[in-house]
Amino acid sequence: MKIAILHEMFVKLGWAEKVVETWCEMYPNADIFTLIYDEKNCWNIFPKNKINKQVFKLTSQKIYNITKKQRLCLPFMANSIEQLDFSDYDVVLCSSSWFVHGAITKPETKFIVYCHSPARYMWDWTNEYKKDIWANKWIKWYILNKLFLKLRQWDFIASKRADITLANSKNTQNRITKYYRKKSEILYPTVETERFWKTITDMVPVPSTKKLDIGTGTGNNYYIIISALTEFKKIDIAITAFNKMPEKKLIIIWKWDYKQNLEKISNKNIIFTWAKYWDELVSLVQNSNWLIFPWEEDFWIVSIEVMSAWKPIFAYNWWGLTETVLKWITWEFFDNKNWNDFIEKFKVFDDNNLDWKYLKSNCKKQAEKFSKIKFENKIKELVEN
Repeated sequence: MKIAILHEMFVKLGWAEKVVETWCEMYPNADIFTLIYDEKNCWNIFPKNKINKQVFKLTSQKIYNITKKQRLCLPFMANSIEQLDFSDYDVVLCSSSWFVHGAITKPETKFIVYCHSPARYMWDWTNEYKKDIWANKWIKWYILNKLFLKLRQWDFIASKRADITLANSKNTQNRITKYYRKKSEILYPTVETERFWKTITDMVPVPSTKKLDIGTGTGNNYYIIISALTEFKKIDIAITAFNKMPEKKLIIIWKWDYKQNLEKISNKNIIFTWAKYWDELVSLVQNSNWLIFPWEEDFWIVSIEVMSAWKPIFAYNWWGLTETVLKWITWEFFDNKNWNDFIEKFKVFDDNNLDWKYLKSNCKKQAEKFSKIKFENKIKELVEN
């Protein structure tokens, strides 16, 4: 059986890439396809010699090579995915949140799409997206409206090409039904829960974690955000809240284009560190007080990883998150989308956490429901039967 693994773009190592990494472990001889490949950021998990040569001839890849901005590749990606030839493959495993679910395959090729989300900027986040990229000027507004109209038409048609569509959550499944008018099956993404619940003493010391300056006398008394730093993640609102609580330390883990903007508005109690992986990330999570989750998400793997490390979560009360956590047992929340109630509820949650209201055993037990084995078994069933 000849298998192709198709992913939107390899420009960072996030949680969607974890799904693809699991597929590569399951099918080590599979060919890997994508619309954009950045060797600098992904070589250690997805080496260049594993990427199919067709990728480097795509228009989307050529534009990215020049600009290093995936947004500027947007107008070319629908055309690029249709350029890829999957004629020689029995199965195409696709990880999609933008365009790759529009790949063209032969009738005898099984095309399985794992949908992280229908493209939010095309559908329910269109207006927010235009605001975030300063599209209030009439020329940008006109161009983007025309572009998004064509992309939505293409996206709806392309969604019909999959033989099997998997949704990563109930929220994503509902959006697939609404925007694509098609059925899907829920399969929660792979989560390495075991890695996060091993004890610190089991791990090799991580020098850069030890050197991380969280302030004199604070010990492990800090809070974390783990997120790609983009406009959509609303990290700026968390920073504004922590600026008003200088006695609290916040560590923001990850990177992306918006990092410099966020650093400019941050006080000294807010610390930025680059993306962390493996035991170094586990160490930072286990030594923290708890995790802050300020935005909406269809399915959030980080919440499960953090619960695996016995930590509770403070988050925006969004029902997509409630699939993974237990109200008042493994998390607390604020309700106002503009964060007007954040500080008030943060302090209550902080006191409860210090009083051990959120039992470690409850956090870990909830995380165990999302094991890697369940994900792998379902994929094997779909691919091999």
